[in-house]
Amino acid sequence: MTARRDETRSGLLLMIPAAAALILFTYYPIAQTLIYSFFDLDLTTDWLSADFIGLRNYLDVMQSNQFWYTFAFTLGFTVVTVLIDLALGMLFALASFYVVPRMRGILRSVLIIPWAIPEVIQASMWRWMLNSDVGPVGDILVRTGLVQEPPLFLVDQALAMGSIVFAYSWKGASITAFFLMGGLALIPSSVIESAKVDGAGALRRFFSITLPMVMPTVFVAVMYRSRSAIRVFDIVYGLTGGGPGNATDTMSSFAYKYYFQFTQFGRGSAYAVVTFLLVAAVSVYYIWQVKHRFQYRD
Repeated sequence: MTARRDETRSGLLLMIPAAAALILFTYYPIAQTLIYSFFDLDLTTDWLSADFIGLRNYLDVMQSNQFWYTFAFTLGFTVVTVLIDLALGMLFALASFYVVPRMRGILRSVLIIPWAIPEVIQASMWRWMLNSDVGPVGDILVRTGLVQEPPLFLVDQALAMGSIVFAYSWKGASITAFFLMGGLALIPSSVIESAKVDGAGALRRFFSITLPMVMPTVFVAVMYRSRSAIRVFDIVYGLTGGGPGNATDTMSSFAYKYYFQFTQFGRGSAYAVVTFLLVAAVSVYYIWQVKHRFQYRD
């Protein structure tokens, strides 16, 4: 009993630094943002001396046309990028298993590169590559005769939206591929070999065996990528800054603007809380779907 108490005490002592960091850097900012959202905070964060306005910031947010545009763009961005990430991730994951053994390590090393690059650096990289004056993408399109002038990737509204989706999925497909590689590795090779003996073709094996068996991993990957896409900030801020105008603003980037450009801390906090609730709702929905669709051993 004494040894067990000592182990429990040691475990609790080891947990204290992690718990303190979690409270300080995660739960405290969430609580602070929630408090700010109930006060009229312009040009100041002194909520103790500010006017308490209850849900007025949330009402102002809900009545804003920009909020609904940003909300719709964020949801559309999430749906499109998750579908692209899932399709490309599955293709890359399958390729890493079906190429010749000597190429598997090389392919997986190449796939990990986008994941390893921080999003801020990634945004700066794509901002240079898509620059209409000095970027290599526009120059290649002109030299190959596909266009007469370099496209205004970051100025034209439709091209800017496409650029955000492309740059984000470039990294997202890499992350999704590694999720799916783990799921594919759990499929017994004997099942695939039996299907081959029975004469099942590649497409039949994929839709009848591979996809159903990897579906739990697909759900986890979709949940992870959906949460990331809804709260996306770095790639938007670094690539277009939400422009042209507010065309590519997501909920996170628009909340940032209210905080640091408009210095309306109360309304910016309301935007942040709405984003947090949306991410939480998506997470709860996916967890509920996984719980009711799949069975796990005790």
